[in-house]
Amino acid sequence: MTLAEVLPTVRQLSSQEKLRLIQLLAEELETAEDTSPLQSSIADNATWQFLVSRPHSWRQQLYIKGRKLLASTVWQDMIVNSMSPEQAAENWDLPLAAIDEAIQYCQTHQDLIKLEAEEERHRLREKSEN
Repeated sequence: MTLAEVLPTVRQLSSQEKLRLIQLLAEELETAEDTSPLQSSIADNATWQFLVSRPHSWRQQLYIKGRKLLASTVWQDMIVNSMSPEQAAENWDLPLAAIDEAIQYCQTHQDLIKLEAEEERHRLREKSEN
């Protein structure tokens, strides 16, 4: 089953159900026997020099070390603004190696990033309705 097949169903879940789904997925990744890039990057920060996990109630993706800055924020900013890695490094005042690592992480974790973006949109919609 692909993410594209599951996503319509996930979108119908409540915020609590989505949160539980994310928690279950994270637990599954931590206990999985295979060493897929997603599992190893979330469960083992030693793989990354410039990226770390941070405690968060539902978000699992990695942050730039020493900053409250998601790797995906840097990556998406580069895409939207057509920035080279060198321009992004200058813009965010980060080493070029940190930018390269953020790009690598985001390219290999697009499903997680998309899932979390959808969850964030859902939470914002829910908050604006209340």
